[in-house]
Amino acid sequence: MLKHFIFLGSFFIATISFAQQGDGGQPKGAKTSIDIKTVEERVFAQPNIEQLRTEDAVNDHTGSGPWRFGFNNMTNLNTTNSGTWFDLPNGDLIWLVKLTCTNALTVNLSLNDVKLPEGNELYVYNPDKDFILGKFTANHLYEGELGTELIPGQTAIVEYYIPAANRDLANGLTIYRVTHGYRTAAEYHEKAFGSSGSCNMNVNCADGAPWVDQRNSAVMLVSGGSGFCSGALINNTQNDGKPYVLTANHCYSSPTSWVFRFNWQATACTNPSASPTFQSLSGAVLRSRRSPSDFCLVEITGGLVNNTVPLTYSPYFSGWDNSGTNPTSTVSIHHPSGDIKKISFDDAAAAPVTAMGSEAQGCWGVEWDRNTTTEGGSSGSPLFDQSKRIIGQLWGGGASCSNLSAPDYYGRLSKSWNPSGSNSTNQLMFWLDPTSSNATFIDGYDPNGSTSVALDAGLSTPQGVAGTLCTATVTPQVTITNSGTSTLTALTINYGFDGPTNLTFNWTGSLAQYQTTVVTLPTATLAGGNHTFNAIISNPNGAADENATNNTIASSFTTVVGGLIAGLTLNLDCYASETAWQLTTSTGSVLFSGSGYVDDNPITVNENFCLNYGCYNFTITDTYGDGLTGCSAANGGAGSYQITFNGAIKAELTEAQANFGSTNTQNFCIIDDTGLEDLAISNSVSVYPNPANESLTVSANGLNVTAVDVLSLTGQLLQNIPSEGTAVKVNVADLAAGVYFIRVVTEQGVALKQIIVE
Repeated sequence: MLKHFIFLGSFFIATISFAQQGDGGQPKGAKTSIDIKTVEERVFAQPNIEQLRTEDAVNDHTGSGPWRFGFNNMTNLNTTNSGTWFDLPNGDLIWLVKLTCTNALTVNLSLNDVKLPEGNELYVYNPDKDFILGKFTANHLYEGELGTELIPGQTAIVEYYIPAANRDLANGLTIYRVTHGYRTAAEYHEKAFGSSGSCNMNVNCADGAPWVDQRNSAVMLVSGGSGFCSGALINNTQNDGKPYVLTANHCYSSPTSWVFRFNWQATACTNPSASPTFQSLSGAVLRSRRSPSDFCLVEITGGLVNNTVPLTYSPYFSGWDNSGTNPTSTVSIHHPSGDIKKISFDDAAAAPVTAMGSEAQGCWGVEWDRNTTTEGGSSGSPLFDQSKRIIGQLWGGGASCSNLSAPDYYGRLSKSWNPSGSNSTNQLMFWLDPTSSNATFIDGYDPNGSTSVALDAGLSTPQGVAGTLCTATVTPQVTITNSGTSTLTALTINYGFDGPTNLTFNWTGSLAQYQTTVVTLPTATLAGGNHTFNAIISNPNGAADENATNNTIASSFTTVVGGLIAGLTLNLDCYASETAWQLTTSTGSVLFSGSGYVDDNPITVNENFCLNYGCYNFTITDTYGDGLTGCSAANGGAGSYQITFNGAIKAELTEAQANFGSTNTQNFCIIDDTGLEDLAISNSVSVYPNPANESLTVSANGLNVTAVDVLSLTGQLLQNIPSEGTAVKVNVADLAAGVYFIRVVTEQGVALKQIIVE
């Protein structure tokens, strides 16, 4: 389901204006004796709310379009066929029109053919004049179009002012869309200011402190007059503040009347009692968009100062990475459910997936941590990697406060960069790399102070020292990046394990600005267990680094000395989102797990497990209760799985067994020299009593047993009992209490059973 555009609904509760759209100021009509009752009023009848809600019930469920909050009244109201002109004593002119949408919660407008010679002013406000938008001048228009923020209540007043000196100049406007806000997002379990899901984290909480620059790049946008998305200012290789905004393609409508909202956020971690202030710009031009990776790039055109976003808005243009390298962690900053700005964290590595109808591996799949999420309205929000660079924009997913484990999917920036056969209309490279630098990444740009420096070496993407490693030896790899203007030729890497960075590696080479290289560090041998890796770089070109904020990295990993690799092959059905699995120890500790798969995309999941000798439980669940069934034969049929070790099947679910209901659990054991174990033979052998304290019986269900071995957990042979027959008695009285294995050798194959001696 797509993340919906979301109406802000009831956030317009303050008693004074808190929106800045336009240059500020007071309408000229407020300084005159004009009686608003004498102004022509155009009244729009209440639409068929029942019919709209019926349509919404379908659209809300399918997510096939924006979350509609309003009904668009298409009009053709201009300064010659509507409204009232007032000729002031000093020769100035004022045109006013009152627009009322009967019983509307909000009213917002879209205008075109707007002509505002220098000195003319345009305002939009409510009857009480405590919510005022403007003043608008020619600087706020693109191709004569303008979109307004939402006016609280059912009436909006438009005021057009012409000074006496401009009476003979071309002027005027046309109001072509009046949007009747008829519902709030609260009716769809999603709410406006202060009431998105309770798990959402305000961007200015402590966890968000390192992300202030990226916070300042994130915006909320109004699309089509009736829907909301998220997006972000994004940098280009000229570092010139070109006001590009990256959002999602499914947010697209003609951007000439889009509204971009900046800095709508709590000042601290807790929600404020009233809506914070914000600033807005209106109008944009489409630069590029593409469906298979769901990106849309627009350039803001209205309200700019020196061809960029006003510096008083504290804009930041986030950097990007088009390499497609898997991030070690990710962050998103967004406006869920039309609420103030929030931040979400996935502390695990993201991986490419095929989802949302994308091209092959067209999405990043993320699962949020720290009790955070996204919601409707977050669509188009940026996904940042651990280096704080944009690597994608939100396409959709199932994450919410009521489903924190559901995945979200972001269109990958690497897929949008320069797709095969693309041109300037459906790629990002043309716009974001106008210098043809072929950079794989750039950092962000702060027009309020940041400038490129000569020496800026960075360190990122530790490899070979993350996750669970089935060995005592590790070979770290790190990525060196050059963000400085000088070619990087040498630097020092200090690194180490479990605290100190007492090892040194001196690198030499040649890296131009925005280029990277992977450095392989010497192999180290570690004890089994949990470890950390830390590294720091210094002395770029033998001098001080002028930006030390990107000089360190760290990662955590686990080594399993003498570890054993078992493999899972899982064939998913067409309803893969219902499926989850866990591999646990015999005492229930979770070692590996999987979930968040995508429907209507039957795939085979291959996983490797690094294990010690011992016994394990593999549990697979289905939330619908029909196991791995649900596909036609043409679409792959039923699902199945196998767990293998040394070529032997340790656990198996066949297609014929796929309808297991809600849960299927199988136990399997791994010991030394078990390559000949046969699962079918094992299923025919039983051992009883188990637990045992003096003796037990091995029964082979008609098979001829030639030998029974008693083994320790590490595979050491403790007893060998030659046999002829189908049942064998085993004396365990001399064994210490604990867990052992019984290996049963038959003429047909080998079986392995776990026993407990008390």
